Amino acid sequence: MGMHTAPRPARTAAEARFRLIRSLKPQTSRTQIMITVLFVILGFAATAAIRGTSANALLANARQSDLVSLLDDLAQREARLQSEINRLESARETLLGGDQYQALNEAKRRATALGKLAGTEPVTGPGVSIAISGNLTASTLLDAIQELRDAGATAIQVSDRNLDVRVVANSWFGDSDNGVTVSGTALEVPITITAVGDQSVLTPAMKIPGGLEDTVGAGGGTVTISPGEDLSVSSVVPLPNS
Repeated sequence: MGMHTAPRPARTAAEARFRLIRSLKPQTSRTQIMITVLFVILGFAATAAIRGTSANALLANARQSDLVSLLDDLAQREARLQSEINRLESARETLLGGDQYQALNEAKRRATALGKLAGTEPVTGPGVSIAISGNLTASTLLDAIQELRDAGATAIQVSDRNLDVRVVANSWFGDSDNGVTVSGTALEVPITITAVGDQSVLTPAMKIPGGLEDTVGAGGGTVTISPGEDLSVSSVVPLPNS
C-alpha cells in the first residue's frame, strides 16, 4: 500500500477559509455529468414507451367496428379538408384573374360565411338536432361541440326549455348546479344542440367510440340524434357597439 502524505497546515486564516470553502463545494466530474445525461435520456425513453404502450393498448382493445368507425371518420375529415383547400385555391384564382363582378360575388360569399362563423346571422338548413338528458358536464359538451366543428358544422346553437345560445369561436363553457353554462348563460338539462351541416357527417361524429353518446350514456343519461332538412339556428351574437 502506498503512503499518503498529510496535508500541510494552513499558514494563515485566509488560507484556512479557502480550504474550507473548497472542501464544501460539490465536485462535479465528467463521469457524474455523463451519468446524469444518461438518466435524463432514460427518463424520456421510458415516458415515450409508456405513452406508446397506452395508445397501443387502447387500439388493441377496441372492437373492429370501432376501429372502422375511427378510420372512416379520419377519411371523411381528410376529404373535407382537401375539398376546402381546392375551394380556396379556386377562389384565389378567381380573385387574381377574374373580373370585378366575380371578385364582388366572392367577397359577398366570404362575408356571408364569416357572418355565420361569427354568429351574427341566423342560419337555416339541413343538419342534426341532438337532445341530451341526464348527466352532462361542461367538458362533455365542449368535446361534442369540437366534434361537430371538426365534422364541418357551419352553425351551432345550444338550447334548454327557455333559452338559446349561439356557439362561436370565443364561446366558453362551465358547470352549474342544474346543467351547464355557455358564455355565462346558465342552461338546465335537458338541453338540445342544433347544428347545421352535412347530416351524413355530423351524425357519425356524435357516435364515435368514447364520444358524446358513450360519455353521457356511461353517466346514466341519454342522447337522441335527429337529422333534419330545415333546422334553424336563430340565436345570434350581437355586434359590438362602435
